[in-house]
Amino acid sequence: MVPTVLVVDDEERNRTLVEAWLGQDFRVLQAQDAASALAVIEAQDVDLVLLDVMMPGESGIEVCRKLKARPEAYLPVLLLTALRDQDDRIAGLAAGADDFLTKPIDRYELRLRVETFVRLRRNELQIREQLDALARLAALKDDLVSLLVHDLRNPLAGLFGWLHVIEADAPAGVREDVGAAIEAASRLKEATEDLLQIHAIEAGALALDRAPIELDHVVREAASAVSGAARSRGVTLALAPTKCRANADGALLRRALENLVANAIRYAPPGSAVECSARLAHGRCTIEVADRGPGVPDAQKPMLFTKFAAVEPSMRRTRRGFGLGLYLVDLVARAHGGSAVVRDRDGGGTVFAIELPADGVPA
Repeated sequence: MVPTVLVVDDEERNRTLVEAWLGQDFRVLQAQDAASALAVIEAQDVDLVLLDVMMPGESGIEVCRKLKARPEAYLPVLLLTALRDQDDRIAGLAAGADDFLTKPIDRYELRLRVETFVRLRRNELQIREQLDALARLAALKDDLVSLLVHDLRNPLAGLFGWLHVIEADAPAGVREDVGAAIEAASRLKEATEDLLQIHAIEAGALALDRAPIELDHVVREAASAVSGAARSRGVTLALAPTKCRANADGALLRRALENLVANAIRYAPPGSAVECSARLAHGRCTIEVADRGPGVPDAQKPMLFTKFAAVEPSMRRTRRGFGLGLYLVDLVARAHGGSAVVRDRDGGGTVFAIELPADGVPA
């Protein structure tokens, strides 16, 4: 499509001259004042505006300010002026002008400037189209994930039911294997629940059900939910007595803590302990989960809570893998106005924490 240039000048001979210089490669429209210029831009698709500064009625600078205040895609505005006063250039820049051409206009400079800014405009439009397409694909992906997760819930519930039936009647040797299958199914169920909650939080569709809660109770519930995994790996869960409560969504916070404790159990050496605690200090409520497993490289700490983040294995044993568990922890913390943090533990290991704002009070 041939680019369209709008020339706005109260002198007809100036408009005609510009059209003669550009007309071979551009579609040139003309306007003699601010009102007619704005009417043309409302009615037609314009790629660039050549705008005279000195016009009767509204000046070019005032028109430029109006054009740049529009929410539509980037529209380049080049100011045409016979004035070389620095104040006029500053006023034009403040109004959002992209460049200046000084009268009398050099035809070659005019063509080069117009070609450059039209190219920028076309690139902007192409990028917007690509972003819109990506947004549509992301929305379709989210809808597909939600449908899949909802469709998985019923088969998972049936799987749990049958596994528990088998476990009840199974011989001792088989019962242990069935227990491992139940634990694997539990992890699958937790992953599907994480996907649903992440989708709801990202979409802003999850309203926090805040209430004063005892953090000691939340920590114990989270630890209890993953105690089977701890036993199977020979890891002890050490829960420090907590005298702290916070105004939070208990179910959501408990799910985030389950992810942290499960993550710590996965990497804790057999025979070691995963320590869970909560405290109120310096106006912040902090819940910590500490283990003696391999650490997280400093370079990878900032990305650990991002979506599908991975910690690459090094020559030494370290945490690796990817998923949504820690991403959900970060989303929950931020939904409460707090943050998720990770740091090295004194003596070896890692400490993960959820820090909540100062709406917690001592119990």
